[in-house]
Amino acid sequence: MSERKNNELARWVEGCKEGSRRAQHKLFKHFYSPMLRLCSRYADSTDEAEDMLSEGFMKVFSNIGKYETSGSFESWMKRVMVNAALDHRRKYGAKVGFTDIDEVAESTAMGYDVNSALARMDASEVMAMIQQLPPATRTVFNLFVFDGFSHAEIAQQLGITENTSAWHVNAARTRLKNEIYKRNNDRSV
Repeated sequence: MSERKNNELARWVEGCKEGSRRAQHKLFKHFYSPMLRLCSRYADSTDEAEDMLSEGFMKVFSNIGKYETSGSFESWMKRVMVNAALDHRRKYGAKVGFTDIDEVAESTAMGYDVNSALARMDASEVMAMIQQLPPATRTVFNLFVFDGFSHAEIAQQLGITENTSAWHVNAARTRLKNEIYKRNNDRSV
């Protein structure tokens, strides 16, 4: 982000801390699209993602006084949005069932070049495959891969063990690799 944009963002944040509706509107417009994409990774529908986004922005604006200017505002905001999405899933979503790691058998990896197959796909195809993961697995995968949570943080957030968190990430990767393999073979026929 350019220095001019950073200064503008800092002014909006300060304005929001002072309760300025105009600053809130500017911040909302600036972050609407990336935060909607973030919420969409946790939602089952566009409507649910928009609900998560609204709840997230309400939390951002009501807690903006807690933001310390020493860190990245966008990173802070992403954490708030992820927490809002998880809160929404807990409150309104279908109960996400987590299976303990000890109850699940290991999957075997397939031997093919996933990277070359991925190069032939566009981002919307990959995101669609992620949306098809089971809700518990998708949630853990998103937290770990996209939002940078550790397995310990995920375990604490979701009330599961670190091993279960790691299993869900592995299960997502295996399932995605299999789907990529399948789509790649379908295209080469």
